[in-house]
Amino acid sequence: MFDLSIPDSLSSKILGFASNLSDKNFLRIVDTLAKLTSIEWHDKGIAAMRQLIADKHPGIAGARRALQKVNPKVRGKLFNNYLLRGVLLGYKKRLAFYNEFNVAPPGNLMISPTTSCNLRCYGCYAGTHIRTDELTQAEVEHMIEEAGKAGTNLVTWLGGESFIKPWIFDVLEKFPQVGFQIFTNGLLLDDEKIARLAKLGNAIIAIGIDGPEEFTDGRKGKGAYKGAVEVMRKLSEAGVLVGYSTMVSRQNFEDIYSDAFIRTMIDNGAAFAWCAIAIPQGKACKELQIVPTDEQKAMIPDKVRQVRKNNDIVFIDFYADARITEGCGAGRVSLHVNNIGDVEPCVFFPFAVDNIRDKPFLDILKSDFLQDIRKIHKKYPGELNTCMMASKPQAVIQVVQDHHAKETSEGTLEQLSVLAEKQAK
Repeated sequence: MFDLSIPDSLSSKILGFASNLSDKNFLRIVDTLAKLTSIEWHDKGIAAMRQLIADKHPGIAGARRALQKVNPKVRGKLFNNYLLRGVLLGYKKRLAFYNEFNVAPPGNLMISPTTSCNLRCYGCYAGTHIRTDELTQAEVEHMIEEAGKAGTNLVTWLGGESFIKPWIFDVLEKFPQVGFQIFTNGLLLDDEKIARLAKLGNAIIAIGIDGPEEFTDGRKGKGAYKGAVEVMRKLSEAGVLVGYSTMVSRQNFEDIYSDAFIRTMIDNGAAFAWCAIAIPQGKACKELQIVPTDEQKAMIPDKVRQVRKNNDIVFIDFYADARITEGCGAGRVSLHVNNIGDVEPCVFFPFAVDNIRDKPFLDILKSDFLQDIRKIHKKYPGELNTCMMASKPQAVIQVVQDHHAKETSEGTLEQLSVLAEKQAK
């Protein structure tokens, strides 16, 4: 009853219609999807889509543009894997799991099979993680299977650089009904790999670009910008849904939200953008100097509104859009399995008590550590709690200490303590 789907060819046609039809018929499709909603959060999303269509919002034009460019295989997977199994019907399966075991599984499982990378980006969240061990293909597949039984159908690949692992394509092929999103610098994707992604259709690709060429190359290395942009353009031409991801720092703040930079990304094939502010994680973020200032963070909501008003792109900003997940999703909406199997509340939350090599998935979900992390969200709900690491560092420190959680990125606890002291003044 939970694995309802329609043939990819039919779902591709439905989304193809949405990319070309009038607003009136687009609304009819949205109204059809509304019949599958289960909770108020779904209803709010449907209402927001209706309003965006009525307002002729540029974001709707961006979505149409994306659907026109992706190939039929990708369209079908978008509808079945992400929208139906991942969100609408996936919720029903996760609710059934909750009713049986009294703990909610994450909507999104993040996996970093490796911290190895062909680049050395300053400020990378994985910069101080252990590099002596890695997840095997079998371990990754087991985690996807266990999470799938609980209703988690969205899997995010991180790293390091995921495409260092050649078996990533075999995993994508083994789980054709799972919706994958892969964050990558893109530089290891040649024409053959791009063609395979286009054929599989079940992976959305987010290319790391941190602003104009000078800034991106300054952080990632000479040639990183041109290489990333070229791969993004090739993926788009192959019909793969592709966008860019960026770390918003104190230094690139103005560029990231500028129309000129975003227009360049759109012209090179970007259908969406993921923006996340730099956070105090480990010695990769020395002295907090790359973390946006309080004044900059206060400007982000207005910056995002202006970006969406001026550009036909689906623009997601973790800081401004925390209301979508009703605040920080660490340990609740998301879980991260790092390269040695430690389970962290989020990829940006490098503390762990349990490891997938030692405990079953259900036992990890029910751990006291994750339960207390979720209590932070309950105590400080709402839009202001965008990232508890950044907004409530003292509360995080307390839970970490209470459960003797392991610091999985060296120096993070020290950075959190500095931030907590600043906030206390």
